[in-house]
Amino acid sequence: MHVVRPTPARFDETLALLRAADVAVFGDSDWTADELREEWDELDLAHDAWLVELDGRIAGVAHLLDRKGGRFIGDGYVHPELTGRGVGGRVLGLLEERALELRPSWPAGERIVLEAAHLVGDERAPMLFAGRRFERVRSFFRMVVDVTDEQPQPAWPEGTTLRPLDPDRDGPMLHDAELEAFADEWGYVPLSYDDWRGRVFGRSGFDPALVPVVWAGDEVVAFSRNYPKRNGDWGFIANLGVRPAWRRRGLGLALLHESFRRFRETGETTIALGVDVENPTGATRLYEQAGMRVLWQADLWQKELRARD
Repeated sequence: MHVVRPTPARFDETLALLRAADVAVFGDSDWTADELREEWDELDLAHDAWLVELDGRIAGVAHLLDRKGGRFIGDGYVHPELTGRGVGGRVLGLLEERALELRPSWPAGERIVLEAAHLVGDERAPMLFAGRRFERVRSFFRMVVDVTDEQPQPAWPEGTTLRPLDPDRDGPMLHDAELEAFADEWGYVPLSYDDWRGRVFGRSGFDPALVPVVWAGDEVVAFSRNYPKRNGDWGFIANLGVRPAWRRRGLGLALLHESFRRFRETGETTIALGVDVENPTGATRLYEQAGMRVLWQADLWQKELRARD
């Protein structure tokens, strides 16, 4: 078993492995060449990405994707034809070793964990994670809907209006609305406005015309941050939020219908999003009401590297 860094020459083989790992579990894959290319562009490939070779083939892929406070977020894959040979353990070990290398930059006083997930249906994965002292903490759905047909017209509550999004003018108010809407969401990490703006408006392909923002007077009360061709070959709803005082008035369903309509006008036929199965606002039921279905489920696991001081 050999560990090497990703290079452009290994791109196609890496993408093939990612797709094969998905297909082995749910019969399809949402990995695209553009998605992997963007991920590699954003990663420090010399330090935060690895390929595990076995018998002259790429057998595993590991990416340390992000860091949110004390959470190190990793992603790992094993080729389905090369399971049961220690590759999965090596992949998780590489992620852990890198997180430990970064110990000097760990935030003081915070609990430090390494996170990684697997698709439900991979029978070997739970034993692999548990054997390396990870604990399952959460489950997430990828949900999709076909929007080939005409979509329902959104019904907006009285006192609300839609306005075109101007990132420079409306960014601070949209940021405030998101902070409030997701304050109680598991794993949500508030960002400063400048950091948030870079992540939200600086994403590849960002188009403000795809982002419905609902106002009541001078306040943003609800929104849906939408991106073309993200996390798969579809339109992607990255965040849909409603301020607590405006919930249970139909804004969530209206935002979904409006998002479906806007994506459909660009030629998209499928829309996707991710949702915490235990979301406290009942988001899964809302998405089902809008016609969405579960494509796959992923279980998220954490390994504690340092307890909170």
